[in-house]
Amino acid sequence: MLRPTDRLEQDTRTPRPVKRLYVRTDDFRLAHRLLSELQERNLPAKQVLPSETIEPDAYWFGTPEEVATLGGLGVAVDPDDVSGTVSTWLLGRQLRSPPDVLVIGVDPGPRPGCAFVSEGVLMGKREMESIGQALDEIVKLVDHLLPAQVLVRIGHGSPVHRDRLLNQVLSLGFHVEIVNEHRTSAGQRRHAHGTAAVKIAMMSGKPVHEQRTVKPTTGELRNLQRISRQRSKGRLTISLETARRVSQGLLTMDEALADSGFKEP
Repeated sequence: MLRPTDRLEQDTRTPRPVKRLYVRTDDFRLAHRLLSELQERNLPAKQVLPSETIEPDAYWFGTPEEVATLGGLGVAVDPDDVSGTVSTWLLGRQLRSPPDVLVIGVDPGPRPGCAFVSEGVLMGKREMESIGQALDEIVKLVDHLLPAQVLVRIGHGSPVHRDRLLNQVLSLGFHVEIVNEHRTSAGQRRHAHGTAAVKIAMMSGKPVHEQRTVKPTTGELRNLQRISRQRSKGRLTISLETARRVSQGLLTMDEALADSGFKEP
């Protein structure tokens, strides 16, 4: 596992070539969704008819019925879960051949977006409910894939959440870069953190080797106090010092409320 002091070779290493994939189905809706999904993941794919012949060692995607009939290295796909099926297939392939480098892009915030890229291929992206959940998912994927090196690229926005995440990732022994995420969300719907995380994962950043002191702004502390009033339905407002401890990840909001004397009715 990569340590922060190790030299990372991600930028000079050529990703392993990906063989041609095929979208081999008569289902027009499935074909459209598959081609879009594979293109987004940087996986080259060609659309063919089920009756056409392809290389015997090539992977192809189609309906469960087509895969059962045609055999070979077919991957059965549910039209309503294309992304999930492709993610599962990619994970299975990586487990058979651990990647040299796993790059994780994170769009920081209270609900961070995460993207996982291996050998230049997007394995998946999602929006997390908290920094804690993001860290759990990162550790879980690293434990599954066992990559030779891990690089976590974190967007420079949302300083408090960014630095909390940075500190915890460094403590895990992963290499960290801070990426200038200017325009990573341009043209995207509001809160499209998963998509922003993909762009962050693809951009080189500035290496960081030392943990940082989390310094929340007065506005961020006031916002935590506002959230505490909402959670307690107006019955309690946590102190600025307690809000500071929440911002630093020393307390959850529920713990802060309990320590301040709030009890659920």
